[in-house]
Amino acid sequence: MALIGRCLRVALAAAGLLTSLSSLPPHAHAQDALPPLVYVCPMHSDQVAHEDGECPICGMGLEPMRIDTTYTCPIHSVVSEREAGKCPICGRTLGEITVAVAWKCAGSEKELTEPSTCKDGAAAVRVQKTLAHGNHNPQHGGLFFMAPDSWHHIEGTYLPTGVFRLHLYDDYTKPLALKLAREISGTLVIKDSKTGRDKEIPLVRSGRYLQAPIGKQPFPAQMYAKISFKPGDRDNRFDFSFDGFSKEPKVAPSTTMTGGMPATSSAPATPVAPATSPPAPDLSSNVDPALIPVPIPETVPEMLAQLRTRSDQIRAFIDKGAFAAIYVPAFQAKDLALALDEHKKELPDDRQRIAVPAIARLVRSAYLLDAFGDLGNKQQILEAYDRFTAAVKEIESAFPARP
Repeated sequence: MALIGRCLRVALAAAGLLTSLSSLPPHAHAQDALPPLVYVCPMHSDQVAHEDGECPICGMGLEPMRIDTTYTCPIHSVVSEREAGKCPICGRTLGEITVAVAWKCAGSEKELTEPSTCKDGAAAVRVQKTLAHGNHNPQHGGLFFMAPDSWHHIEGTYLPTGVFRLHLYDDYTKPLALKLAREISGTLVIKDSKTGRDKEIPLVRSGRYLQAPIGKQPFPAQMYAKISFKPGDRDNRFDFSFDGFSKEPKVAPSTTMTGGMPATSSAPATPVAPATSPPAPDLSSNVDPALIPVPIPETVPEMLAQLRTRSDQIRAFIDKGAFAAIYVPAFQAKDLALALDEHKKELPDDRQRIAVPAIARLVRSAYLLDAFGDLGNKQQILEAYDRFTAAVKEIESAFPARP
């Protein structure tokens, strides 16, 4: 899924930066426009703030940083394009990642947060670097999750040979070093076709990944892995649901590079706002659906109707096992709830006492759905969804639909 790294995106949302990123005009990420400036902990990249200060976790001073998005190749990280497309080197589909943007003068290691003129009169050169959690795109056509430790990342694939393979990555989505991969162990749990009971199959390490033979399973093929990332650690559960066999990204015929290396500046394709009552989000696009603003209806009954639609979409994604997609309708539901909050003064006091805490619970559960969807634990997702639906019902009781 070609989306901005979700754990970093949640931090940006908490800091109110998602609106800034999504409201930039077309090609606003070019040299003549500045990406949003935020303050980030150098040790904990999920700690993002609008203003300078200290990290609430480690106490280190926050560092200024400009956040942008770019499209890059899963194989050739040197590629950086402004819009979605194909890698000019190997033809693979480019994935959207999050990067930090800075400017440097020749002979200096100091990073500047805005375009500047150097002492020699030359313009500072724009540079960018990948951020931790900036790339949550599957690298092998599988299902991608982040571990609860917020450092390890995994990707599960189901091969036509009947093998389940678990790829292991660090927080930059780079293949895990062999020394660290050797510390990881786990089992895969599937339904025994004869008894209907859970059957555990050891995951055997092969180089930098783990795998297990599971044969041909009926689709959707549902299974879960229990993974320990260090000897003696507790198991972490990751649920997988495959609609078909995983397919490695295809390599297109080689192309000739006529323009040299791609530009270092970037800008995502121009988002197109969907209709007032859009269908389920299209996650095949290279534009992050969560960054496309969905128009909020003008009337309370229409808001309530869309809230129910978002709830149904979340349920459908859970049933399908598309946990990585849950955050889109969850965040859209959060926006609807905040819009309903603007109408709370229209309610009598007794209904305000129902609406206000219910809206707060829905917003909280939307962020939990996003976070647990990132971790791939179905039980946690279902628990968060129960809180979400309970909040929806309370909101509906406080804002009765009316013509």
